[in-house]
Amino acid sequence: MINDCIDSSNAFGLLLLREGAQEETEQTIHRAGTTARVIEVERLEGGRMNILCQGESRFRVLRFTRNDPYWMGATDFIEDEFCEEEKLASLMQEVTALYTKAFQLGVQLSVVPASELRFPESPVELSYMISYMLDIESEEKQKLLEIRSTEERLRLLLIHVEGVIHKLEQQLAYKEIVKKVRGNGDLGKPGTPQNR
Repeated sequence: MINDCIDSSNAFGLLLLREGAQEETEQTIHRAGTTARVIEVERLEGGRMNILCQGESRFRVLRFTRNDPYWMGATDFIEDEFCEEEKLASLMQEVTALYTKAFQLGVQLSVVPASELRFPESPVELSYMISYMLDIESEEKQKLLEIRSTEERLRLLLIHVEGVIHKLEQQLAYKEIVKKVRGNGDLGKPGTPQNR
């Protein structure tokens, strides 16, 4: 399938298997996904390859039409419900401020490289970008993907980003404790002059 998509420059659909699924069946595949297009290919030995894909549009499977040699189905694209962007401006500011804080904590922990953050101007695009970037469970990302309200998605992202910040702050505090303990010289080494 991937070779066909590369040769024809066609998009393909990505769907998540439900958590704990052991095999692909109509019951174990989520019905909402995203289309993607291969934008870069690195061919390796043995017919293997590394590919870079770019997501394009959300879709919902109405019905599967076949699964051999790969899954195919009838789909509809998913669009967000209309909402005036002015209404979302303060929510966008909150999300970008919190995400910036999480990013800076990640830099302090050396989890992410320091770089300049650039946010989309569109609330919809911002919600997609942060949904993609956040290190959260796949099933949570699936819920974000299925939401048709930009406002609702941004509000849920606030909760997720706050959770990420809390975890990063805990990791940073732990890192500082370890740093202090390691800096205590002979602490924990019996027989040194300080411990006699």
